[in-house]
Amino acid sequence: MHLNFLLAAFSAVVTAEKPVTVDFGPDGEGGYPAFEVKEVEGATEAGLHVVYATHPDGLGPKGDFWRETSARYLGPDVDLPILPANVDRYDDFSVKAGGTYRAPLCQGLVRYAKLSTATKGAKISVENFRLQNDGVHATEEPTGSFVCSDERLNGVWKSSVRTCQLAAIPAREKPLHVACAWTNVVLGPTHAYVSDGAKRDRLVWSGDLWWADLNYYYAFDPQIPYLKGSILMLAENQTPEGYVQACPYPERHGGLKSGEWGPFESDEFAAWLIPVVHNYRLYTGDEETVRRVLPALKRLMAYLESHCRADGLFEQRPETSKCGGSLRFGAKSTEHRSYFDLLLQACRRDMAELTGDPVYAARAAAAAPAVKKAHALVDGTFGFSEETRISYPEATALNYALGDADGRAYPAALRKQIWHAKFEAVLVRALFEGGFADEALDEIAGHNWFKVIEPDWKGMRTTYECMYLSTKGWGDEAHPDTSIAGILSRYVLGVVPTKPGWAEFKFDPRPPKSVTWAKGAVPTPKGLLRVEWKRDGGRIVEKLSVPEGLVRR
Repeated sequence: MHLNFLLAAFSAVVTAEKPVTVDFGPDGEGGYPAFEVKEVEGATEAGLHVVYATHPDGLGPKGDFWRETSARYLGPDVDLPILPANVDRYDDFSVKAGGTYRAPLCQGLVRYAKLSTATKGAKISVENFRLQNDGVHATEEPTGSFVCSDERLNGVWKSSVRTCQLAAIPAREKPLHVACAWTNVVLGPTHAYVSDGAKRDRLVWSGDLWWADLNYYYAFDPQIPYLKGSILMLAENQTPEGYVQACPYPERHGGLKSGEWGPFESDEFAAWLIPVVHNYRLYTGDEETVRRVLPALKRLMAYLESHCRADGLFEQRPETSKCGGSLRFGAKSTEHRSYFDLLLQACRRDMAELTGDPVYAARAAAAAPAVKKAHALVDGTFGFSEETRISYPEATALNYALGDADGRAYPAALRKQIWHAKFEAVLVRALFEGGFADEALDEIAGHNWFKVIEPDWKGMRTTYECMYLSTKGWGDEAHPDTSIAGILSRYVLGVVPTKPGWAEFKFDPRPPKSVTWAKGAVPTPKGLLRVEWKRDGGRIVEKLSVPEGLVRR
């Protein structure tokens, strides 16, 4: 394949014999493809074919995916990515001299764009090929920062933050008319929100926000609207039973009917909204938004409890049994799964703090013996379910990450069984939380987070879905649930709020032994909390600059 690489915003001549490839750089971009045509020689009108990809391997005739190859795990009628993004990764333009052209649909994530023509004898002079970011992704720059003695971790922090920029979608305040060859619709207003991926879904996913949210809290000003909008979007899409849809359409604002479970029918994903709101209150102190959604959280918790046994274990029904480990309904997803019961315990504890009602904490305490009896194994890890008591490292990692472990070392053999980077990110967090920072660094090194920041990597410098480093196809190369900037700031830089809005915080760094110093800034509602520390023999010497109104515990 002939590649004639140029930077964005260029002037070039495209012919049938000489296609041109634009490289937007490893940090990528998203937007509406647009350009000017200065001249067309050899024809009065010519066809310009443009394909998009995140790696050179994806620069095929139709880019790195197209409608006929689409992933249909949300059902046969759901096109991904959702409008106004293009399901096809290519555009065809009929161009004349002196024209300005813009695609009717946007591309969510692009590193490379290849321009070609099949019009024989035509020479198309193209100028200023670009991606116009008109409401496609966030433009806010990070106000937080992180640097340490390990340059690899610095690179991962930056790539994680860039991923979160690309995946955050601004609010649409006015209706948007979308017209192209295969659709003609008007899209309604939306909240700003965090999407599960810049390229593929471009939907909010309740079951992935908890993985992503720390990145936003540690890197961006608390006033940015994306997590608030995500919470409002999910709370509005609640059925009369109290169930919350896992991935509602952005334009949908309430009005769900009984039993309207949505395209991903999942009680597990519904439950995650509660820990997400708990984190939101802790890091932003936005009590007004919390009060606004609290009635929905109470209905959600009542719904979840209504499907529990008397001892507190969740009775999963087939119609809402999809989960993080299964995209399909099936026998194992209706077992009494340890992962869900541990999550439900966290929901009960979080609701106790959000509402001040001790009933929730009492329910968590009452259920704890049954959860342990049904799921805990003799080595301190957890089994998959009450019915299938084989070791399930994802559940053990979640228990550590939620701060609810008993302090015993996480078995190294189980770490090697986690294959999906979403759960690998939970494991990294769990190891830091449990005091195993060196092992956490080993997991980061062994699961491609360092690979994407290597100079010779030709793909995106972002965090990928599953961290498989896909070079073409439907995998998403900007997935905030595998971003770990927040984990690094939380555990290596070492500051964490202990009361809502950072009113009280603790300095508690847990760095790997190889990290000898770290410094950075953390955004809080009162301003930047600046942190600097270095090792001095066996102790850590810190220097903190604390905004007025914040108290160190």
